[in-house]
Amino acid sequence: MTEPRQGGLSRYHYMPKPVKVIFLLAPVIASTLFVIHWFSIPIFGHILAGTIYSYLLYAILGFNIFIGLGATKKQNRQAPPWYDYILGVTLVGIIIFFMFNINDITYHNWDSPPNNWVFASAVTISLLVIEAGRRVGGWGLAALLVFSIIYPLFSSSHFLATHFGGVFYGASFPFKEIVSSFAFGANGMLGIPAQMLGELILGFFLFAGLIMGMGGGSFFMNLATSLMGKVRGGQAKVAVLASGFFGSITGSAMANIAGTGSFTIPAMKKSGFEAEDAAAIEACASSGSDSMPPVLGGLIFFMVAIFGVDYADVVIAAFLPSVLFYLGLLVQVDGYAARNNLKGSNGEDLPKWWRVIRDGWVYIAGLGVLAFGLVYMRWGAITPVYATGVVIALQLFQWAVRRISPKKQGQSPIKTNFGGAWKSVETGLVQTAGLVNYVVAIFIGMGLILVGLLKTGVAAGLAAWIISLGGDNLYLILFICLGFCVVMGTFGLERTAYIFLAIIAVPAIMTLSKTAPEFQAAGGLSIIGLNLFIISYSNLGGITPPVALNAFVAANIAGANPMKTAWIACRMGAVLAFIPFFYVLQPSLLIIYTPWWQTLIHFAQAFIGVWLLSSGLAGYLVGAGELKRVARLLLILGGFSLAFPQPAVFGAGVIISLATISITVLSNRAKSVQIPKVSIPQASLAEDER
Repeated sequence: MTEPRQGGLSRYHYMPKPVKVIFLLAPVIASTLFVIHWFSIPIFGHILAGTIYSYLLYAILGFNIFIGLGATKKQNRQAPPWYDYILGVTLVGIIIFFMFNINDITYHNWDSPPNNWVFASAVTISLLVIEAGRRVGGWGLAALLVFSIIYPLFSSSHFLATHFGGVFYGASFPFKEIVSSFAFGANGMLGIPAQMLGELILGFFLFAGLIMGMGGGSFFMNLATSLMGKVRGGQAKVAVLASGFFGSITGSAMANIAGTGSFTIPAMKKSGFEAEDAAAIEACASSGSDSMPPVLGGLIFFMVAIFGVDYADVVIAAFLPSVLFYLGLLVQVDGYAARNNLKGSNGEDLPKWWRVIRDGWVYIAGLGVLAFGLVYMRWGAITPVYATGVVIALQLFQWAVRRISPKKQGQSPIKTNFGGAWKSVETGLVQTAGLVNYVVAIFIGMGLILVGLLKTGVAAGLAAWIISLGGDNLYLILFICLGFCVVMGTFGLERTAYIFLAIIAVPAIMTLSKTAPEFQAAGGLSIIGLNLFIISYSNLGGITPPVALNAFVAANIAGANPMKTAWIACRMGAVLAFIPFFYVLQPSLLIIYTPWWQTLIHFAQAFIGVWLLSSGLAGYLVGAGELKRVARLLLILGGFSLAFPQPAVFGAGVIISLATISITVLSNRAKSVQIPKVSIPQASLAEDER
């Protein structure tokens, strides 16, 4: 099993103090450069942009990759060894060497290295990127990156031309040109990876890290507990709601599990949930983090970069699908609690919601500024920087107010509050550095994959093959994409699955959808909806055996059987396998470019369908009671059909659902009618015993 890395969140505590300073300053300096770049502020008369800006960010953040990410599970909880320093310094040194030759790279286009020094540098940085990918994504990702370098060497071979229908046949290139394209070309590390890093993500991860480090995690945990703690199966519903809140900030399933799972999983076990069930609930709830607005996951930024869509539109479009996903999980958790008679916590032990909001209004204000700036003002990727500034200013205001009254007699209020404020800032910067490490290690490796796909021209051949495999049937092609994501996800390559399909399949599917009669009037499928469709199925890999990383991490926290947890999580996450079809085929669920009344009608339809479908998966329907196996299957079918955006299918769903519910209610009522028991006096029992 590959141990997921936390990007330095645990390793930071073992670093020497000078290294800690470098580790914390790197994301701060990178974010400052992003602001300078965004506003085109001249430095010594020059605008910071283009190749020099990209290399500069890699140089600043590259050292942290090997210092923050351990080579093994054991080393991830130890001080960085000497060779990690060598790897980090080597990466930074090579990039600085590139920066000194920036004019030659820009104007002479080093498609082929001009000398052995340049060639050796390109090979070395490629190997370092492969190692970074291994540390963050395991041996599977490392093998894929190696294959991306090797494949262009023989892509025009006779064997590939005459086998597999010629799908994998493409142009071949010498090794020198491949590594040069990665290090210096527009399809490599200077292309989409640099664009995502320098134009999109830094502000969002600065916001997420500081919010979590300054107490936002505790606030959202308490808020979820105050809202859901009393109800049936309350601790599990707290886990679902808290994961949704956390996901709206971190955009990372792993960070979500680490942040909420350490609290929610023990609480669920204490309230009566089995260890495997508790871990599975947390794993499933965290799997929705990548597409929970307003701070979305890394794959969303890849979509924004490659297709040029507005991030604000993606935030709006992802809202209702996320609501449907968490609704499905809540319904299943409620069914589990009802069947096992698990009650909520004592209300006296729970925090009051109004007190929680009173103490954490700063974080709500920060999220409000972020949503307002993104959706209404359309400020773009600089918005989270503004939101971060608002949160820090409000925190300073609170600090200034609280310093007046010390908590402990005789203790200096200034010293107490300043020390706590610095600790919060430090924790926030550690969180930010960890998130940036993880994403940079993933993104920079994408450059190798892009070189292998785009430079050889095989992407076009694979796209044509997928369309022909589906027989030009849009629905069948969508199922093929679903299957590809699930299969790749079982090997822990869910991000790779999206990258492949985004480059290969999405443009071809968009072209085909424009000719489909049911989508001609709308100009084809929504580009955002189609990408969210693929991302959703890619995220299933985190809970799909045999390499279900999300489930395994949660199982480790719960002390549960990892594989059993993965299978339970896979069953619970089945609702995620249905919802993407609803919104990709019904764009009104994405809100954008749709009249509000259409969105309201179709959301109500999907809401009821997901509720019934999830009830079937859980084996319990509110108001009807427990469901038999046949009734469960029928309700799953009925709920799916009811939410499916086709009139004939919808009608069938209504009939199936109503019939199943009616029969179940009548059957359960008949069982509840019992013959009154005859009470026997105790004296008679005693006589019988004698």
